[in-house]
Amino acid sequence: MSLVSPDPVQSLVSGFSAEPVPAVRDTILLVEDDAPVAMLLTHILARTDRRVLRARDGAECRHLFEQQSASVALVFMDCGLPDIHGGSLCRQLRAVVPGLPMLLTSGRAQPGLVALLEPDGPTAFISKPYLPAEVLRHVRTLLGVSAGNNG
Repeated sequence: MSLVSPDPVQSLVSGFSAEPVPAVRDTILLVEDDAPVAMLLTHILARTDRRVLRARDGAECRHLFEQQSASVALVFMDCGLPDIHGGSLCRQLRAVVPGLPMLLTSGRAQPGLVALLEPDGPTAFISKPYLPAEVLRHVRTLLGVSAGNNG
């Protein structure tokens, strides 16, 4: 029987439990079917120093979200998408990432929508037309609330 002294490096490694690396949520997912509005919003949202991804409808949003959900900090979506209502899409995304901040917009009134969605995460609504400063204020508020809840 031979006595082998334990490898000091192996002892350190085996005693170490690695924590998963937290995802960096640095992306705003913009869901807007109107190209000129989306271009304007992309320009405005770039002022937040976050990456902006754009989806044209619910299907494209779900596809992008499936690939990028770990990096999405906020979703800014039009309620009047060609294939789904924004409230329904919001619920689908929050089923994957609970508490995901949502900024919803529409040119039509959406009474009760925020109250319906707010219990599941930070939610705000901004009516079209809006000013760039208004958009940025809502985005920063929602991102601040999200950061406060996570840490």
